[in-house]
Amino acid sequence: MLTICQQYRLSTTKDGDDGPLIAVSVIDLLPHCFSSVYTFYDPILSSSLELGKYTVLRELEFVMRRRASKLYPEDAVSGYYLGYYIHDNPKMTYKSSYRPSQLLCPVYKQWVDFDAGRRRLEEESPVRHCCALGEPAGSANVSSSKPSSFRVDDLLLDVGNCIVNVGLLNAEGRGIIDSAIQEFVAEVGEDISHKFVIKLH
Repeated sequence: MLTICQQYRLSTTKDGDDGPLIAVSVIDLLPHCFSSVYTFYDPILSSSLELGKYTVLRELEFVMRRRASKLYPEDAVSGYYLGYYIHDNPKMTYKSSYRPSQLLCPVYKQWVDFDAGRRRLEEESPVRHCCALGEPAGSANVSSSKPSSFRVDDLLLDVGNCIVNVGLLNAEGRGIIDSAIQEFVAEVGEDISHKFVIKLH
């Protein structure tokens, strides 16, 4: 991995010196993508120059130039990664403005079209905004790929003063939490749900 720091300045002065620094972006060059890590800029100038958008466009230009270069394999840089997308955080939703774009399904680790992924988030998980965005490879039915060894009883539950397996709860306790547990498993997927300790509020 190579980390690149790009500086953006206003035009050089009459004396030939660099103009004032107005923005900085930090980027990681990974084997197959260009990852935007962090950008900061002059907030007053940005109100008219939209420096955040400008730095993104310059980084996209860098990706396109690198892909077109004969110095690297064609797929050396296959994409531009803007980081996590948080659906209900206004500071993160700006990422949806750049098209075409995709979201990575957290369950099946596949890229899906942004609009299709957003619709699925809003329809299947309107409160938590966390669910499988795609389908398992080679199947149109999510349930067909679930491992047969999975057992809800083996999931871990934080009950306040200790952590227990769901299967240790009595019938009354299961009646209270089963619907929430099933919703959790449906959203994150059976293959990774056993890696969590579930705490109910």
